[in-house]
Amino acid sequence: MRRRTFVAGAGTTLAAIVASGAVSRPSGNESLLEAARRPGNAGEASTSTETILSDTVHETSLYVIDAAAEGPTAMIFGGVHGDERSGIEVAREITDWHPDAGTLVVVPETDRVAVENDEREGVDGDLNRQFPADGEPTTALARGIWDAVERHEPDVVLDLHRSLGIYGLHREYVGQAIFHSPDAHGDALAGRLDDEAVPWYLPFHRFTAAESGSSGPLLFQKAARELEASAYLFETTEFMLDRETKVEMTRLATAHVLELHDLLAAGGDE
Repeated sequence: MRRRTFVAGAGTTLAAIVASGAVSRPSGNESLLEAARRPGNAGEASTSTETILSDTVHETSLYVIDAAAEGPTAMIFGGVHGDERSGIEVAREITDWHPDAGTLVVVPETDRVAVENDEREGVDGDLNRQFPADGEPTTALARGIWDAVERHEPDVVLDLHRSLGIYGLHREYVGQAIFHSPDAHGDALAGRLDDEAVPWYLPFHRFTAAESGSSGPLLFQKAARELEASAYLFETTEFMLDRETKVEMTRLATAHVLELHDLLAAGGDE
């Protein structure tokens, strides 16, 4: 009875916090984000643009940002699901970032039709179920995306998403979770985000890192399976978070993945 009373009271308190707007803007890590947004000591990065599936309904842009210093290649996807706007917004933003080493490849609107319609699925259904373990990608869009992945041979893959509920709390939802390949830094990423981006009054929004097998039909699983990339699927949640908070969590997750894999210097070059 006491526990039920406490939970009910906590729910009332959280509702009041949300209503007051206090959930917006986690504290973040401004030094790391500033490092991502400006050139380091090695000099300016060079940027080029490619087109995937030109002259088709799926035509979409891919951005290649080469740092002056050598390093790994990271490939980042937004808009695999077209209604998950935080990932799309952050992917668009990072086309202007400056890695300190290596190459950053970004596809902000992976399923462009779904993005334009603000819908989860495009004309051929759910893109993130079209990369089976036992064969080629199953649609023209999936094959075009995978051709780009193979062409750039990423060492790191990050796929940005947003769920409706919280993993382990709400049935069938996977928000506030980081699914990752065995060699990726999922636990470290979750810990950093909990420290920097999750308000103390939202304990259920702490991130869960979950190691994923490579046999599923998701894009990040295929990258781990066939390219041996360190692969991540990042999920924030719609539940009790405003737009700015979802975007900031996604932005920080992206910056930390780049730092953990040596594309970005922690705190920047002074």
